[in-house]
Amino acid sequence: MGAPNTAVPSAPAGAPIGPGSLTWKYAGDLRNMLFLGRTGILQNMHPAVGAALQDHSDFFADPWDRLIRSLPQIQGMIYDADAEARAGRVRDYHRPLKGTDSRGERYHALNPDVYWWTHATFVELTLALNEHFGTPLTTEEKDQLIAEGVTWWRMYGLSDRVLVANYAEFEEYWHRTIDEVLESNATTDFALRLGSVRIPAVPGIPEPVWSVIWRPVMAFNVWLANALMPERAREILDLRWSPLDRKLFGLVATTVRTVWPLLPERLRYAPRAYAGIKRVRGA
Repeated sequence: MGAPNTAVPSAPAGAPIGPGSLTWKYAGDLRNMLFLGRTGILQNMHPAVGAALQDHSDFFADPWDRLIRSLPQIQGMIYDADAEARAGRVRDYHRPLKGTDSRGERYHALNPDVYWWTHATFVELTLALNEHFGTPLTTEEKDQLIAEGVTWWRMYGLSDRVLVANYAEFEEYWHRTIDEVLESNATTDFALRLGSVRIPAVPGIPEPVWSVIWRPVMAFNVWLANALMPERAREILDLRWSPLDRKLFGLVATTVRTVWPLLPERLRYAPRAYAGIKRVRGA
């Protein structure tokens, strides 16, 4: 009888996330803003994330605060000159966040299983962005994106045990998490009522203007989050999606795909990302 196989599986290989990578190309793309509601809700559907928001933030009073604080910092991990230090700061913001979730289980925001889910939503965002508003990625590009996501994850200095090696493994993880882990909770219920619940103005918009536009703006954003939601997540949230909705969303998606390539580059990237792109070109 031969000796038992005691070889340790090799760690998933990463790929560079600098200029020329898919992450560099899409992480700062302003079309990502169309996914704000969808990405936020998917993250909040994780019991630990939903509980952390309720326990450690003013999410219900000012849901913009988390977005405004988080998104530029995360983009900085890709586009800033001090990206590694930025990653450490983003990670350390989460160190104090712990408690008990809706299922009575203890959580900590830096538990790799929890943190990997939020990270996975940003990696998957590039897939969804191109699926709905661009050109779907090829199989090779999907594998490349997952490898870049591995490199991005390792910047946090957290455990490799949650990593996947390729897109097939990522897809299996994605669907399994939605099926077995995600839930409807107080944070997702609140987010889906924002078309009828008055919240503070988006930073940069004067309050008198916001008082006029908030209802249609937020109603559209809730509708768009529903449009972009994975079907199984939509079922968990008890969202309805009619044939008319599907047709209207098709018009929105076609408009974005047609207009976007015509815009100048500076209008297609978030300020933090565009500054990084210009810095690298200048160097």
